[in-house]
Amino acid sequence: MVRHGYSLMRGGLVHRLLDATGATRRSRHLSWWLALALLAVALLPLLLLCAGSGWLLPRASGMPLSGDYASLARLLLALPLLVVAAPRADALLHNAFRQLSHPAVVTERRLPRLEALLASVRRGRDGWLPEAVCVVLAWLPALIGEAPVTLLPGVVDWRMDGNALSAAGHWYEWVSLPLYRLVLLLWWWRFLLWMGLLWRLPRVGLTLRPQHPDGAGGLGFLGRAQERFAVLALVGGILVAGACLNQITYLGATLHDLRHLLGGYVVGATFVLVAPLFLLAPPMVRAKRHALFRFDALASRMAATFDARWHPLRAPTRPADSLLDHGDPSALADFNAVYQGVARMAIVPVDRWVLLWIALHAALPLCPLVLLAMSVDELVAKLFGILL
Repeated sequence: MVRHGYSLMRGGLVHRLLDATGATRRSRHLSWWLALALLAVALLPLLLLCAGSGWLLPRASGMPLSGDYASLARLLLALPLLVVAAPRADALLHNAFRQLSHPAVVTERRLPRLEALLASVRRGRDGWLPEAVCVVLAWLPALIGEAPVTLLPGVVDWRMDGNALSAAGHWYEWVSLPLYRLVLLLWWWRFLLWMGLLWRLPRVGLTLRPQHPDGAGGLGFLGRAQERFAVLALVGGILVAGACLNQITYLGATLHDLRHLLGGYVVGATFVLVAPLFLLAPPMVRAKRHALFRFDALASRMAATFDARWHPLRAPTRPADSLLDHGDPSALADFNAVYQGVARMAIVPVDRWVLLWIALHAALPLCPLVLLAMSVDELVAKLFGILL
């Protein structure tokens, strides 16, 4: 299964319907067409309905659709981004699955266990029940919603017609917002499947090499695969930025008032997306501990041989029968480099670049808020003051 291709994204009812119509075979840019179709369904009717009711462009009071940055960020940016990013993420995850089946990581004898694990993940990907739950959760708020309320307290917005939802508001609550929730929930379901895979992976029987140059026992590729879910941090950052723009524009909030929210989001999103890798910590801790015991014994033998050879009053007690027993300074230096690599082996397959990559995705959409909080001239002046 792994050697012939394995996909975490291509599956489920929607993919089967597209495959049955031949769309997956005829179009190389299917994700772009799907994104445009969803964007047209979710946003175009809102534009027409708001234009007809006078709530499309800015007006004397209230929040029009063109000024609702949170809703526009959700529909115009986040929704198509989730669709377009799926094939790219799937291609990079596929490379991780191929490397996972390498004999250096999972031996040929244990490969059936890995195949069984991936088969169970595929059943979860293709099962109808998870997608049915996602559909229910996407439309549940509209089904059980109470009396409609404005998006911001005290601010009349384009969704309302007096104390009831307008036609645009009904479309937003019953079509646009549930479509966005459904796509996002499908992404999180894939994330949960990946997390379940990492949780059960140690039971397969991994062959870890503490002296591996990646500093993670040979599992560094799993940390790089985790980067593919950074799009969730990016989408969340877009939503947070849109909500903060609404707060600043209509409620008079300042960037200083929102600093804890913004900083907490970047840290929290990074931790949530990296947390599944901690499921691999137990086997990595055991591999590192056993390797240090073994290398400590080798180091003691090599140090004794080196001391006996180079001390003027001592002589080797037995002839050298391996490279470690020659007592050469170069061999000792090489062994010391290997030992230090084992000692520095991480107990989680994540490095600072993975953390930085995910944190940048979370923080990037928040950067325009700085330009809103201060003018470009003021920002440049402050930068020059810091640098010069």
